Amino acid sequence: MLPIFSQIISVNTSNVQVIQNVPDDLATEIPRSLLVDFSSSNDVITILNRKKWKRQQVEDETLSLVFIDVLSSSVLQGFTCTGVRKIGNGQVKNLIKACRRSGSRKVNLVESQLTCMYTYIKDDAASFNLYPPDVLLYYDYSLVPQGSCRAYFTELGNANFSVFSAALSYKRTALFENAKSCLGITNTSLTKDSISVLGNMCCILDASYILNSDSSILEKLKACPSLTSAQAAAVQARMINGNTRSGAPSVWTEQTLKDLGMLSLVNLVLYAPFFLSLCSSTDCTLGFITRVTIVNLTFPLNYDISQFTSCLNSTIVKDNLDALVSQVQQQNYTTIVLSKLRQAYNASGIIPEDQVQILGAMSRSATMADINMWSIIQIDTLASLMNPSNGPWDPAKAIISKYLSVKGNSLSSVALNTIGGPNLCALDVVAIRNISVESIKNANALDISSCTTEKKQEVFALAYKAFIPVTRSISISTSTYQLIQSYLRKQTNPHSQKNII
Repeated sequence: MLPIFSQIISVNTSNVQVIQNVPDDLATEIPRSLLVDFSSSNDVITILNRKKWKRQQVEDETLSLVFIDVLSSSVLQGFTCTGVRKIGNGQVKNLIKACRRSGSRKVNLVESQLTCMYTYIKDDAASFNLYPPDVLLYYDYSLVPQGSCRAYFTELGNANFSVFSAALSYKRTALFENAKSCLGITNTSLTKDSISVLGNMCCILDASYILNSDSSILEKLKACPSLTSAQAAAVQARMINGNTRSGAPSVWTEQTLKDLGMLSLVNLVLYAPFFLSLCSSTDCTLGFITRVTIVNLTFPLNYDISQFTSCLNSTIVKDNLDALVSQVQQQNYTTIVLSKLRQAYNASGIIPEDQVQILGAMSRSATMADINMWSIIQIDTLASLMNPSNGPWDPAKAIISKYLSVKGNSLSSVALNTIGGPNLCALDVVAIRNISVESIKNANALDISSCTTEKKQEVFALAYKAFIPVTRSISISTSTYQLIQSYLRKQTNPHSQKNII
């Protein structure tokens, strides 16, 4: 727990006082154990609404009982079936309707929440325009009035198709098949009108549709979280022929790249040939790379891997690492940057923390030779390296162990929040046994599903001590159940959901 929260908690005796005194933007740091059993007064709701929350913080049932129409998006993201089990179906439906928001107010929901919501509204198939578009992903299409199918797919076009788990991913195919039937699509040449209805569903279409459809499909693809290699290749092919709003790559400008958005990353390999002919010489013939070179929007497109290696020296890397991290993303190039960074600090054998902290996604290209030179002393350094937005971490154990090897460092609640459950599972059982009960109590809910059975048992034992009051009763409150839910093992447990009171 950060010092500011330790101080606030130590001088405040109630959960209401805690949320009153913690700054709104820092509320995400409040331990879950202090966010239970609130009253539903106007004052409490007002305080809760103005703060920023993580989903797992606002899953307590008391946060969804009243004032549904004024609950903030940050609070609404805590919707759970367990949390609404004691209120009427009509009020639950109103809560689901309140989650229908767009833009910056969009309520981000995951599959377990969406499927739960659908169980409450499945008999109301004609009112699909009243509910969040993401819920429509799980609708029983056979219940949707056929005269309204176009309106249904127009609403569905605003959904996030990446929310599907692997187990339910087959629904994507079924949704498109139904859309084809509704819109009269008989081939891979989609019209501008069909594309406008499909919306985000364009993100799941295969390459043949991208190649043959109206060029407006490229505008829809800009909003996709990611593209498959086949989809990316199709986008490149469309760009090469120049029959798009962007024109031929030979006439692209800096503004074109900005307008292309994420598609500009797909087309990096196209843009390079229109600057300079790539040179395979081992000597630097394109000019040594400087800060001015790096900040150019087209860098490093005009350098092939050989020229990039020859023209980039270690001093430039050392002094301009922040700019390089921002501009260089291809792995074969990032590997070279990291190699040059090692060269820059060869004399001391230690790459300082201020450099390690700015590596971002580039850190995922690191070898053990790189990691062994990193200084990882501060929690901020560990946090920057463990940032999940930069991708998964194969050598997570090495990173965390390096941090823990520093005298005074431990798996505190802040450290646990930083590394997350999956990375915790990478540690040895001995390291997990050294976690304190207080750390578990004040940490976020940890996803330990990837842990071995032995490690799950160790973490559950800690969570049991942290959240279960000393009592002979095998029944626990809903609030307590939600605090330990992520730690419950699949095998029989006396605190299963049926024993919630």
